[in-house]
Amino acid sequence: MPLETVTAAYQQLEAAWGRRDLDDTGTKLSQMRVLILSLSFLPSENASLDPRELVLARNTLEIGALWSIEKRDIPSFQRYIARLKCYYFDYSSLLPESAFKYQILGLNFLGLLAENRLAEFHTELERLTVEELKNIYIKHPISLEQFLMEGSFHKVLLLKGNVPAQNYNYFMDILIGTIRNEIASCIEKAYGKISVAEAAKVLMIESEDQLEQYVREREWATSDDRNFFVFPRQEKKETLHFVQNQLLIQEYLGYARELEKIV
Repeated sequence: MPLETVTAAYQQLEAAWGRRDLDDTGTKLSQMRVLILSLSFLPSENASLDPRELVLARNTLEIGALWSIEKRDIPSFQRYIARLKCYYFDYSSLLPESAFKYQILGLNFLGLLAENRLAEFHTELERLTVEELKNIYIKHPISLEQFLMEGSFHKVLLLKGNVPAQNYNYFMDILIGTIRNEIASCIEKAYGKISVAEAAKVLMIESEDQLEQYVREREWATSDDRNFFVFPRQEKKETLHFVQNQLLIQEYLGYARELEKIV
């Protein structure tokens, strides 16, 4: 396949992605995947390496990875990432550095955190140099992982408001949803009741409609005056576990009050 033909097809893909026409981008990605098979898409030791072909293949895969995030398709994103690693690490000396490399790698780190794949998270970090770890796109998921390990969930919330790229919010929303469910489980165990206002703060929910939908999904009961959420006490509860949950909730409430002061 002539390189000019593949280049023209890539330009059409790039134009569709530039318009954020996700359907057209998806169609053209499928076409490009077929075309670049005739190039050095997955170079081998015996293949003649043409940097122009490698750049076309890498750029196509990068658009595919970013498109997958927009489509909320994590398996597709993971497939593109797996292929991109070859270009980012094995053939980095043959190619000019991509402007999207660290953004995409950072998204991959966030995806690993969202799926609680911590061993893979740290394995992938070892691929990067000390200088690369300082990159703004990489520092964000590293800080996030540290805050999660510390249990500093209020800092996780602050990071959501300070993402290095808009598409980071997709994985941040998944993480915050997981944290919210953990907090809700603690509330149910530690409290007989909690005010609606305090629940909204500690659960990091600002919208009344969102709060109503969330508590409906968890089947929380409300008091007669609708100012409190009420939880039936279980007859058997380990005292230590109960006290630990109470202390944890008090800490969350304290964080929520501090955040309110900051805002």
